[in-house]
Amino acid sequence: MKDLVFEDFIEQLRETSDIVGIISDYVPLKKRGKNYWGCCPFHHEKTPSFSVTPDKGFFYCFGCQTGGNVYNFLMKIENIGFLDAVKLLANKMNVSLPAKEKSEREKIRDQEINKIYQATELARDFFFSCLTKTNLGKTAREYLAARGVADQTIETYKIGFAPPQWDKLSLAFLERGISLDVLLKSGLAVSRQSGRGVYDRFRNRIIFPICDARGRVIGFGGRVIDNSQPKYLNSPETLIFNKRHVLYGFDIAYENIRGSGQAIVVEGYMDAITAHCMGIKNVVASLGTAFTPEQARQILKCNVEMVFSYDSDSAGQNATLRALEVVRALGAKIRVVQIPDGKDPDEFLRKYGSEAYKLLIQDSLPLVEYQISQALANTDFSSIESKIAAVAKLVPILAVTRNQVETEAHISRLSQLIGVDEGAFRAEIRKYIIQSKKDNNVKNGKNINIAFSSQKPIPARTKAERQIIRLMFDEPSLIPYVATQLKSEEVHGSERIEIINFIFNAYNMEKNITPAILYNGANNLSEKAATELSHIMLMDIEFHDIAQFVDGCIRAIRLAHLTALYEQHRLTADELERMGDSNFLQELAESQRIKNEISKLHQL
Repeated sequence: MKDLVFEDFIEQLRETSDIVGIISDYVPLKKRGKNYWGCCPFHHEKTPSFSVTPDKGFFYCFGCQTGGNVYNFLMKIENIGFLDAVKLLANKMNVSLPAKEKSEREKIRDQEINKIYQATELARDFFFSCLTKTNLGKTAREYLAARGVADQTIETYKIGFAPPQWDKLSLAFLERGISLDVLLKSGLAVSRQSGRGVYDRFRNRIIFPICDARGRVIGFGGRVIDNSQPKYLNSPETLIFNKRHVLYGFDIAYENIRGSGQAIVVEGYMDAITAHCMGIKNVVASLGTAFTPEQARQILKCNVEMVFSYDSDSAGQNATLRALEVVRALGAKIRVVQIPDGKDPDEFLRKYGSEAYKLLIQDSLPLVEYQISQALANTDFSSIESKIAAVAKLVPILAVTRNQVETEAHISRLSQLIGVDEGAFRAEIRKYIIQSKKDNNVKNGKNINIAFSSQKPIPARTKAERQIIRLMFDEPSLIPYVATQLKSEEVHGSERIEIINFIFNAYNMEKNITPAILYNGANNLSEKAATELSHIMLMDIEFHDIAQFVDGCIRAIRLAHLTALYEQHRLTADELERMGDSNFLQELAESQRIKNEISKLHQL
């Protein structure tokens, strides 16, 4: 399909999509007036500042200033590119996506990716057969049986076994026409140090195929069945596998997660598999690595509570605290399971059974309560020093809690427990919040006094520039008039200059002037300009005479531009005169000319 036809399809898809419905799959929205509001999925907030305007087809967060159309939302929430967002929206709307004409480079990359998918699918079948149908997998089968892994679970997760030979898989694949290049790029084989030939990455290991949310095999995890090291080995990153974006078992657990309203997050493959064996099927694993924002967003899309059930040893507890920092920043609902006796979920389930584990989930602690329990673990409050230390641990936790009622309840309880005055406790929290804001502003290069002053009104120049842009979208017939009356260099905001130039160019190319032309994938606005446009499209503008209103906006923009220009020339003239440079006379003359122009504009 030619690019212009593809762009028309993109615009039609956007126009016919229900942006409220699409975003509601990720964010609970409530109607207020013409718009829909909810808590922003892109930053932590207590009160809704995330707005969706269905008649304009835009969203905008007044808290973190993120905005755009339905494509921008999908790109950001799913961490995908523009074309993938188009495909996803088409899929959500059950619309067939016409094939876009691709460059040779794109075609080569697609072929490469398809070959890797084919190789990983074939490898899954190879490992599965080795486990279930050959004598090579006898020891691995006995190991899994001893761990309580049923045949049905082996079938569900397609668990396999990698033979101990150095190149069993590689030779088999080469004989079947899988190239050496694909073996290496899929992570299934590793080049020999001698540079001649390859050997299998996975050998003498139980194999856990790792799938994406659509169930496609993208990588593997391997566990030894002896005392070899490393105990676990994952595929390297490839064109289709990035462990930051993957939760093991998510494709299998998805329906149960949605149905139960909870996603239980564990660390390892066996934790998830054992839970599934015992009838707890809303469990996913973070591949034994640090929990990432990308993994969290996969669960957040289901709009469910996250229940973390990591190992109860010190390493597991530290991993839990790190994971909690990640998901708290995203505004997730969180609970934490505390497994006794230093056990992991797999060990606890096999020893005590599923009902005991379900009770642990039922008794899991909300985020703040868990953090408090960890902060006060093995702490006594018999001395002034220990009381001060305890308060120091608790203040950062309570300073960021969302609910004021909850915070007050914790302060009241903890003050009595530790033996400190409630007022002193609150004072420490206030001091921490103020210092945190100062530190954050210093980190971001902001002046502290400015940062803490009340929010300034929008400058008249900025307001006028935004209104002009909005009017050109609402009334494209104004564009040629604005183009003759307003020069882009007179516009102050770089994002608004970008938008205005885009509008002028699109008009000259006889394109329909809609916000969608700025999001067509080929000639995208920058992210900052796209956000600014989203803000502009959510503005309400009132006027009686559109011609007078437009002239007033242009005059305000030009006045601000000329005033800044006048100051620039005046200061330059002063500096040149102090230096004894006669060119100051030219600068004075120019500043006077500009001043005369300003006077004329004031008389209009």
